[in-house]
Amino acid sequence: MNAASILRSKTVAIVSAGFLGAGLLGGVAFAAIPTSTATVAMNATDRATASATDEKARAKLKAVLDALVAKNVITQAQEDAIITALTAGHTDHPQIRAFVGDVLRESVHYIGLPAEAVKNQVKAGKSLGEIADQRPGKSRDGLIKDLDDAAAARIQAAVTAGRLTQTQADQLTPKVDDAIVKIVDHTGAPKPTATN
Repeated sequence: MNAASILRSKTVAIVSAGFLGAGLLGGVAFAAIPTSTATVAMNATDRATASATDEKARAKLKAVLDALVAKNVITQAQEDAIITALTAGHTDHPQIRAFVGDVLRESVHYIGLPAEAVKNQVKAGKSLGEIADQRPGKSRDGLIKDLDDAAAARIQAAVTAGRLTQTQADQLTPKVDDAIVKIVDHTGAPKPTATN
């Protein structure tokens, strides 16, 4: 094998590793794009599965980056910078939707109508707040307070369990409250989601 062949094979390996790394980083970045709060409102997610999937993705990314460092394609400092950049937005504020909760289910409970009736009114263009305002003894503000109280309980449970610091909880609470208001005031049918 001559020097040109060795150089070509190293170049191919470096370019391939670069494309693989870019593809993985692009996939991780794409996965980090937040979904709209309206979609979140209508779909409860399995938080434990999502967390496990996130951990597996991080472990795979770390393994790929470790391999690139071992092959001298990137430096350890570059790997550390990539990991820091990808996780920086997630350390202070865990996924808001985990603390917002299943707004539709909780709203149905507060409003006191069958779930199908509430879903039909939402599909017809009414907001959850408007539906609550039409019920005797219920209101949009009462619904928001009920949802905020449930979210606050979830946040406090996370603090008690050591999954959040009090500082993180204090920073997270207004964001969760804002998301709840947006969901309650959202009009129109929710975006369709893929079914399994």
